[in-house]
Amino acid sequence: MKIIPKALSMLLAFCAAAALRPARAQENGAPSSGNVDATSQSAPKNPLALGNALYEKGDYAAAADQYLKAARADKLQINRAFAWFNLGNCDVQTKANNKAVVAYRRSLEEAPTFTRAWMLLGEVYAAMGAVGDAFPCFRRALEIDGPNVRAYQMLGELSLKAGDIPEALENFDAALKLEPNQSDIYLAMAEANARIRDYAAAQKVMEEAILMIPLPPADLYFYLGQLYELGENDRKAVRAYEEGLAIAPNRAEYYLRISAIHERGGDDFLSLLTLEQAVKAGIKKPEIRLKRGTIFFAQKRYDRALEEFKAAYELGSLQGRSGIENVAAIYYNAGDRKKSEQILSDMRGGGAAPRADK
Repeated sequence: MKIIPKALSMLLAFCAAAALRPARAQENGAPSSGNVDATSQSAPKNPLALGNALYEKGDYAAAADQYLKAARADKLQINRAFAWFNLGNCDVQTKANNKAVVAYRRSLEEAPTFTRAWMLLGEVYAAMGAVGDAFPCFRRALEIDGPNVRAYQMLGELSLKAGDIPEALENFDAALKLEPNQSDIYLAMAEANARIRDYAAAQKVMEEAILMIPLPPADLYFYLGQLYELGENDRKAVRAYEEGLAIAPNRAEYYLRISAIHERGGDDFLSLLTLEQAVKAGIKKPEIRLKRGTIFFAQKRYDRALEEFKAAYELGSLQGRSGIENVAAIYYNAGDRKKSEQILSDMRGGGAAPRADK
């Protein structure tokens, strides 16, 4: 069974409004750290202020034009830094990552201690897959402003992507010491342990997460269930999956996982019961009905199998059609040609010749 990767999926998730909020113009002064974001009292015709207004309306192309004017013409170095930074944000919003890199670097030329620019430059590099370029950006942000959950998290993600598991674990641990309720970081830390097949350590991380987080999300339970399966503890895996489904009852794949565990243990009744719960939860996935049909067919309960194969076929499964034809073949070979023909006629809308194995 393959672990579903969780940690690296967040590398592209840096375009949140909070991260990409525009920096504001200042009348005078210079930044002493990266967290300078002064409130603007600029005149309405100031390009930086105009750019911010356009950015907040979502007109990134027009905002970029204003920021470029400010970057080239504003007399204050800090405002030029902000203009380049905001231009980089526009480029990120329009998915022009190469241009964003140039803009953030120009911002840092004007204000080398601008932490937000270092952070977003690192995020863009990470999204582009430039792991080696992203690393120093987050390290520089930590040097300037000290401990930062996101910086540690991203360093952990990048280390994991580079295959440096000890470094990844160290950074994830540092992030959790600052914010112990971050489910994504626990998931990433568990994945790091799973990469080196230390499933016991990965399970321990997830168990701690469930204890630490007041309202654990379903994905924590689902991932823990996968780890238990890898550790060959099917009983605990079923319990974890069921806990997750109590929170997110529409996750069809975990009903199928529980069903497969019961089937491996030779308990078709519990397997069918689990799949029935999925149907009752309103899940309309052909895989669920197809699996029920397969189990009924193996039990020689052909009428029940036919019912499930029909449901799967109606949901678009060609395997459901094959199942119907197999049931028809069973009746044909048993001498009940009339029922076989009726099954196939119902499936094809009438008139078609039966397909049956003689």
